[in-house]
Amino acid sequence: PPKQVMAIKMGQLDAAFLPEQWATMAEDFGFKMLLMSQEVWPEMQGSVLVVKEELIEDYPDVVKKLVKVSKRATDWANQYPQEAAEIVARQLQEAGGSLFPVEIADIATKTEITPAILLKSMNRLKYTTDIDLAVIQDAIDYVAQLGYIKSSFKAGDILDLSFIKQ
Repeated sequence: PPKQVMAIKMGQLDAAFLPEQWATMAEDFGFKMLLMSQEVWPEMQGSVLVVKEELIEDYPDVVKKLVKVSKRATDWANQYPQEAAEIVARQLQEAGGSLFPVEIADIATKTEITPAILLKSMNRLKYTTDIDLAVIQDAIDYVAQLGYIKSSFKAGDILDLSFIKQ
């Protein structure tokens, strides 16, 4: 996505399919948002916390703390969206050129990622720690049907929701 955003900014790209916050940044550069993923896939599960089985087995207390911190951060961001946008914007701005490929780092460092852009982006998403097994199962079945994976499998085989319920 960073390369696509810079290509848009430099006038080298006429259209792009981008996740948030990149889509809102492109919109800020004058592009029109034609379609949002929620219009195509309303219940799509977004970002998730992923850990190796070894971490769950060897350090369950660490995993429990990661889940707790993720939930607290998600709840806080929902309660204080302006402050969350300011923090994320600052972190992305400080990361600056490291987000973008080296060949466009100079242009990237001049690209301001403002709290207003982040807040607009964040307002387009639903932040939750809820996981819907049926929605995930539908996604697994669909990508298997498309041939992206060899065969379907049970969502429960790759998800350990026990830490969420604690």
